[in-house]
Amino acid sequence: MLDLHRHFGTRRVWERIEVPKSPTIDVTEIWCHDGTGAPAVESRNISALDLENWLQEPSAKYIHSEDHTRVFRIVWVGVAPTGARYSPSDRDLQRVLSAWGLQDGYDYALSCFAGVSALPSLSDSNTRIFTAAYHPKLALTWSHTTPDTTKHTSTYLASTAAPAKATTNMVIFAQGEERRNLLASLKSTWSLSLITDPMFPALLSSLVLAQDLDSTLEDIKTVVRNVEARTGHHRFSTRRQTRPAAGELGSLSAEMSGCAAKLANGTRKLKVIEALNSFLADHDSHRRSGSPPPIMKSHSSLLAHRAQMQEIDITCTHQRVQIQIGALLHLIAQQDNAIAFETANATRSIAKDSLQDASSMKMLALVAMFFLPGSFVAALFSAPVFDWDSSAGTPAGAGAGGGLGVPTKLGFKLFWAIAVPLTVVTFGLYGMWIWLQKKRMRRRLNAGFA
Repeated sequence: MLDLHRHFGTRRVWERIEVPKSPTIDVTEIWCHDGTGAPAVESRNISALDLENWLQEPSAKYIHSEDHTRVFRIVWVGVAPTGARYSPSDRDLQRVLSAWGLQDGYDYALSCFAGVSALPSLSDSNTRIFTAAYHPKLALTWSHTTPDTTKHTSTYLASTAAPAKATTNMVIFAQGEERRNLLASLKSTWSLSLITDPMFPALLSSLVLAQDLDSTLEDIKTVVRNVEARTGHHRFSTRRQTRPAAGELGSLSAEMSGCAAKLANGTRKLKVIEALNSFLADHDSHRRSGSPPPIMKSHSSLLAHRAQMQEIDITCTHQRVQIQIGALLHLIAQQDNAIAFETANATRSIAKDSLQDASSMKMLALVAMFFLPGSFVAALFSAPVFDWDSSAGTPAGAGAGGGLGVPTKLGFKLFWAIAVPLTVVTFGLYGMWIWLQKKRMRRRLNAGFA
């Protein structure tokens, strides 16, 4: 089984999350009072130069002049809540993973898109390694070591030594908001038996993801309520339409599509929460004989019940989002139909005006045709190509053949000699221009098809 985990660990789906030149490392420790078992949480930044000393620190120290034993150590990777990065460098992170034996678990966690897993343990080891992931916000691996009481061979030492406690070492990637929620959850009031349970990190992960899911659902429902008030497509008596959404249908539709996408992501998050809760329950049901009672049972049952309620909430919210998407599509279709109707009326009006203009142009053409022959004859006779003076003394009918004759001047022949070729050249140039236009159009069409 470990070979399979290592095989998948070589295929990372997460992007690199370490900072090569980070000068400090953000760590958190949980110390328990040797007498009362009350936990004390300490978070601090240590220098990369002091990392080896921190790893070798003894598990017992005085806090406020009282004996405490360290039961939990965390090394944080990712963006801190303040926006600064306290990720260890790649070299320092490898030192931590090697010292805690978490290299295989860390690689496998970064190869998972989402889920929780337990790596197989060696038969002669009291240490178990677990992983959990939710891309791209949460990835953690932790080792849990149970105390080995067989090492106390001396009766005197066994009677005088403080009771040994289970210890947990964890490397966790958590971005700003998730890290803030995890730190707040760590500082809550937890019993010593729960903190020293191997499933405590899985419990924290499920709790933080559930809180994040509640926050996401509340944000989505706020947007949905606003859109419902804008569209008026609802039956809530306490929600009145604020103002019509006619001018913002596109943006409201985009908001609803975004809500649908976030709900899909929330469904994925819910599946991870359910997997974590199932993992908690399975671990309790497979405890070995002689182990402490299943203290996680009540906690996992409560989280499982909340997950069921969250699933109902997601389903209801998803239906409301789909109703508003359908309503917005209906309103957009109505708006488009109204615009199309107005466009059709405007087109009809333009067509009517164009018909009237065409009738007017026909009338003008008829009037021009009526006056064109007379205008041409008048223009021709007014031109200095006829000898009207020589024909003035000729009696009527004295012309050749008894008809009316008006002798022409030299300019008459010159007029036709120039006018006819010029007309032919004009029509020829016009025809050539038409031919060039068609040739250019064919070239563009051929280039477009090519």
